[in-house]
Amino acid sequence: MAYKAIRNHPLICSCTILIVFITSLVTIAQFFYPELLHLLRRNPEKLASGEWWRLITPLLVHSDGWTQYVFNIVCITIIGFETERLYGKLNFLFLYFIGGFTGEIAGYLWEPYGAGASVGLCGLLGGLFVLLLSRTHLSKPFVSILSLYIIVGLISFTLANVYISIGLFALVAILTAFIMKQAHAEKLLGFLSSIGGLIGGLVLFLYHDIHGAAILSGAFTACILLFIQTKTRH
Repeated sequence: MAYKAIRNHPLICSCTILIVFITSLVTIAQFFYPELLHLLRRNPEKLASGEWWRLITPLLVHSDGWTQYVFNIVCITIIGFETERLYGKLNFLFLYFIGGFTGEIAGYLWEPYGAGASVGLCGLLGGLFVLLLSRTHLSKPFVSILSLYIIVGLISFTLANVYISIGLFALVAILTAFIMKQAHAEKLLGFLSSIGGLIGGLVLFLYHDIHGAAILSGAFTACILLFIQTKTRH
């Protein structure tokens, strides 16, 4: 009985935990054996020579070091648990890997030698934004706020303009503080997060940032998944 309870525990069965564990295992190995990064990261020449795995394995390594890895893993854990709770395991995997694959394709066009799990995270964000916009589900306020701050951070990094960055972070801080005092704060935060996140994803895409491609891909995938679910129920 104890074994069965442990085996069926939500954390043990979680796809989020599985992705975090595998990504961490490979990335930590990469820090000790740098050749692993060169074997798995994006590389147009190697891809053209037949190393097809480079379309997805850049999700497992991090070309910008520990800070990139820690940021991605923390955000994937938080956003992943919430997305998995709202969508279920299979749909969670669709969002993560379709967003990640799309981000890697965009990476070969715009950032051909990078690597990192952030595009998988952005696939989850795109799916989360669509679900919150549909108003059929509510997300925890912290997750909605964090999602929006992630988008603002990505835009700030892409634009590299300190004044725009300060303005965006200040605007989000003021809006979220105001909304938290209102009735139905969860719905309002979800709506703000989804609208801001999808607009931010479009901005990133227009600036040829691979995260924008992943967010929009995750959003499109989510629309298909929700449409299929609606048709199935009827």
